[in-house]
Amino acid sequence: MMDKRNYKQVRNILLGIFVLNILVAAAKIIYGVITKTSSMTADGYHSLSDGTSNIVGLIGIWIASKPADEGHPYGHHKFETLATGIIGLLLFFVSYQILIEAYERFRNPQIPEINGVSFGVMIITLVVNMIITKYEDNKGKELKSAILISDASHTKSDIYVSLSVIVSLIAVKFNFLIMDTIVAVVIAVLIIKAGLEVLIPSINVLSDASVIDSEQIYGLVMNFPNVIYCHKIRTRGKENYIMMDLHVGANKSISLEEAHTLSHDIKDRIIQEFQDIREVIIHMEPAERK
Repeated sequence: MMDKRNYKQVRNILLGIFVLNILVAAAKIIYGVITKTSSMTADGYHSLSDGTSNIVGLIGIWIASKPADEGHPYGHHKFETLATGIIGLLLFFVSYQILIEAYERFRNPQIPEINGVSFGVMIITLVVNMIITKYEDNKGKELKSAILISDASHTKSDIYVSLSVIVSLIAVKFNFLIMDTIVAVVIAVLIIKAGLEVLIPSINVLSDASVIDSEQIYGLVMNFPNVIYCHKIRTRGKENYIMMDLHVGANKSISLEEAHTLSHDIKDRIIQEFQDIREVIIHMEPAERK
């Protein structure tokens, strides 16, 4: 789980990106309406959906940053994962919108006003989104924030849509309108793929899927003197907050105090070797060598 300072960093990054997404959306919508370029106007409204994912991320990170309480003794960190999953679902909605809009444009093609300014607006907003995506993805990996990484994937979908608009503008120039539909379908598939890459890890975390290979833990624990066996190793959580429990069979000839010390030594060693592990519960059992 991120500390309070990291949560504030993530919040500030999301706020900054939210403002940029609104500005990008406004530029596309305003110019699209002026030039009657439906694809650019639609792309502008899609950019507003990036702002929606920012809001989801801000709400998720706000709740996740709350400390543990009586009702949530393990903390609120899974709300970050829940928000990440919602952003993944938003990507599916975006791909659906792209397919519907492409179908409508195929059935009722419109000839927009095409000029250097049209391309200029799209290229500038495309570059802005590429910078946002790269920055957000890098900060997400640096802070180990699933929300930032998933939000970067959502912003990347806007890049794909912008590319489809540019292609459609070029296709109109050469009277090859079917290219708009073909590119839109390809981009929708790419966005669905991005949505799955965001959603599946979120489901794994929420369903307490195993995080670390139990053989790695087994090998580490069995190196301790007086450890006879180690089993029932379970891990769950996410990259920066992993919880673990395991059973350790200790030589029954050692005292209770020695077994207690051994338990702490094992726990400390596990946390030292696996820095994302935050909690280790060890069930000590009396055992003897055969």
